[in-house]
Amino acid sequence: MATTPCFGREELENLRQVIESGQLWRGTSRTNFTARFEDEFGKWLPRKYVLGLSSGTCADETAVASLGLEPGDEVICPASAPIFVSFPVVSCGCVPVFADVDPRSMIISAEGIEKRITPRSRAVIVVHLWGQPAPMDEIMAVARKHNLKVIEDCAQAFGCTHRSRKTGTIGDVACYSLQQSKHMTSGEGGIFVTDDPEAYKRAVLFSNCGMPWYGYGLEAPKSTPLAGFTRRGHFGFGHNYRMSELQGAVCLAQIPKLPEFAERRKALVHIIEAELGNVPGVELAQAYPNTVPNYWAYPVRVPAGQGAYVEINYLEEEYQKMQRERRTSLGIPLPAHVQYVPGACPNAEAGAKCLRSIGVHQATDPESVRQTARTIRDRALAK
Repeated sequence: MATTPCFGREELENLRQVIESGQLWRGTSRTNFTARFEDEFGKWLPRKYVLGLSSGTCADETAVASLGLEPGDEVICPASAPIFVSFPVVSCGCVPVFADVDPRSMIISAEGIEKRITPRSRAVIVVHLWGQPAPMDEIMAVARKHNLKVIEDCAQAFGCTHRSRKTGTIGDVACYSLQQSKHMTSGEGGIFVTDDPEAYKRAVLFSNCGMPWYGYGLEAPKSTPLAGFTRRGHFGFGHNYRMSELQGAVCLAQIPKLPEFAERRKALVHIIEAELGNVPGVELAQAYPNTVPNYWAYPVRVPAGQGAYVEINYLEEEYQKMQRERRTSLGIPLPAHVQYVPGACPNAEAGAKCLRSIGVHQATDPESVRQTARTIRDRALAK
């Protein structure tokens, strides 16, 4: 099966320079590949502060940590999204509260968010699922009304726009994934972005073992000796989620290729829409008003029972364990109103039974996309 390459001499040349330098970790220099990637990605979005990380899940967790939340604070999450969205809420000591979605797109709705707000609600995570921008006008209105911070999860949404603004520039902070299937990739990797210097500082501390290796000219605190001992300077709790120079080198080479990759994906979407556009019982994707998608995968609604969506978080085994024990995996008690039970988000559950997605990665063979669409068509017509 033919595929179109996503990597070329640009990535190889950058990797060669990294290998020959002998420094594969990012270090503190602002002239290395990882820092240069951060700067260029910030210009491409645009955002003032960009932090490269080792995976998309690390970026999700760092985004939650950047908000300065307290243990037990509630973070509203979409019921239907990869579990990498809600698990970081748990790992930061907070409580995921699942909100219902628009069953046509499986994207979190403003109505679903408002129904889940309590006095402990502090933030909401909006996932631009499939590369379809969420209805951000309505969502931001609810968030601002209730003083909620907004995390945009753009793992599947590079270069999409809402009212001509790229996703990732609308909420308070945003995160991206650079895993192999994404619009641009270094195999694994993640990105955190914000315009808030304090959120950026918290993100750096959390992802760098508490060491304030700030970029962008931000002043870092200095550690002073204590009891005669020199201290390294860990100013907060944190993990080591740093992006490597190998990842940064590949990512830097990929930024200029994003327009080409988007065109390849658009061509695959055209194949799907041509094959399924007039099939009874099949509904093509419908973008929200004032948005332009850049599809990561193309969602189609199919007859009930033919769906294959498996990302209803609260039905997963670990959440069922939390439901039985009435506490999160870190031991944070679950309030009585937080219930991880079937029926909690009926739109999400109904939508999952009627949704199929077709991958449109830029490296995909167009014929395989055509065959997948025809299989969906034939099954719908046979019903």
